[in-house]
Amino acid sequence: MTHDANFWRAPEGVRRHYIDGRFGQLHYRVARPDNPSNTPLLCIHSSPSSSRIYAALLGLMGRDRIAIAPDTPGFGESDAPAAPPEIADYAAQMGELIEALELGTVDLVGYHTGCKIAVELALQSPELVRRLALVSAPIYSEAELESQKENFGRRENKVNGEDLQRRWNWMLQYRMPDVPVSLMQRNFSETLRGGETSWWGHRAAFNYAHADHLPKVTHPILVLNPDDDLVEQTKRATDYLKNGEIKSLPGWSHGFTDVHTAELAEILRDYFDSPAHDVTPSEISPQSKAPPRPPTTSRPFERRFIDGPYGQIHLRIAEPERATARPLVCIHMSPSSGRVFEAFLAEMGKDRIAIAADSPGFGESEAPPEMPSIELFASFTEHVIASLCLGDEVDVIGYHTGSMTAVELARTRPDLVRHVIMISAPLYTEAERADRITRYKPEEWPDDGSHLAKRWNFMKTFYGPQVPYSILARNFAESSRGGPISWWGHRAAFEYPMAETLPEVKQPVLVLNPDDDLAEQTPRAAEYLTNGRVQHLAGWTHGFLDIHTEALGALVREFLASG
Repeated sequence: MTHDANFWRAPEGVRRHYIDGRFGQLHYRVARPDNPSNTPLLCIHSSPSSSRIYAALLGLMGRDRIAIAPDTPGFGESDAPAAPPEIADYAAQMGELIEALELGTVDLVGYHTGCKIAVELALQSPELVRRLALVSAPIYSEAELESQKENFGRRENKVNGEDLQRRWNWMLQYRMPDVPVSLMQRNFSETLRGGETSWWGHRAAFNYAHADHLPKVTHPILVLNPDDDLVEQTKRATDYLKNGEIKSLPGWSHGFTDVHTAELAEILRDYFDSPAHDVTPSEISPQSKAPPRPPTTSRPFERRFIDGPYGQIHLRIAEPERATARPLVCIHMSPSSGRVFEAFLAEMGKDRIAIAADSPGFGESEAPPEMPSIELFASFTEHVIASLCLGDEVDVIGYHTGSMTAVELARTRPDLVRHVIMISAPLYTEAERADRITRYKPEEWPDDGSHLAKRWNFMKTFYGPQVPYSILARNFAESSRGGPISWWGHRAAFEYPMAETLPEVKQPVLVLNPDDDLAEQTPRAAEYLTNGRVQHLAGWTHGFLDIHTEALGALVREFLASG
């Protein structure tokens, strides 16, 4: 089916922010009209997904009310708890979000795991909740629950091509005919982002029985029952609703929040905005207690958004109490994100400000309207530096595509860039360039999911045996998030004339050559360097930022202190 790039873009009026939560930073999407006239809406996603599934709905519902969708802790961009949480922990975090944003009383939408969080929030803090709309409310038999725990509620031993195929096949089983494969790919990529703890959401959900908790809720409840994997179990909820009803959604399944957004919004408006008997605080008392807030722990870096020329820019920044060296700007490869630099930021942030922004169109940074160039990426990086007021001079380190961006920024702003570190130097022969331009184009996503193992096995080739699967899995997930425009970064790299521009860089340049997919091309940089050298990193492969972090930090510090 057609690849629709709009599935990857933030809807008009929807912005993203962070707050400090009980488990670390909590990421959320929000639409705020100028004059909200209805009760705020809080939408809680399923596991192991993210708030991205609600982006389009927020755009519609947010026209006359504040509409918010957080990433639950451990998913999307929200920090994970230190230990497996229960539904009560997730609910307590949602209650704290409502209070932190001063929303007062809210209406709730909860999807699968999210519906259990919504129910528990209504029991913990009934004064914060007006009405609930639950997407599914499964009542399991004992055998069904054990099957769910076995299939979804436990840690997987590893993630590989076969595991990816199995996950895809499960999603394909419940895919609606009108869900394009592009949307399925987007949602699939989001389910991978929880990494090794992604099973915690399901675990918590299976430990929380609707049969025990639904009857305690006196708020109005509308249960939406699509034809998904919980349709039969949700039908049984009828006998457990004290003040609610079930509405079947025949023909709808996973993905309906994007392809039936307008119809869903109409259903929710009819329910939330119609007259009904809403309980008041005097009529109800808490039925459960929020768990105590865990001790606050320091974090080596934080994430934030700033405004950019194409929309919001997402970045990670490490800031020591007292910086003793120039700021370091890290520029990632394509089609990844700044997430690959997290361990390195923590290391370098011990004595200097270290930042890694998601390049436009990757991670959580908005894409430009048309295909970018390396020159645009460099201008984007310059905007980030200026917005953060990093000072008159910075050092830069770029990874693959990012190394080209670093070169271009250093070439055009010699007054700003003091040192350049390149992780690989993509210097292609004309034949290599032509071959790569031919191969890197809009990705094909066949319905059968065969592209997943193909991509996994290609990436695995350039990760050494010492790199944990968790690192490869993380980078695989991030590289899958650019969607139909993910090839733009590679195309920009292949069209950049680095053999012409690299000699123009007069600042000190260190070219690092790990044993990755550019190990053959990188040594060619030696003949183009005006003031630099190439250093081979024998045995280091993709993933070295995580497993050789301290050694890399020492090497980088030594170079940046010279010249």
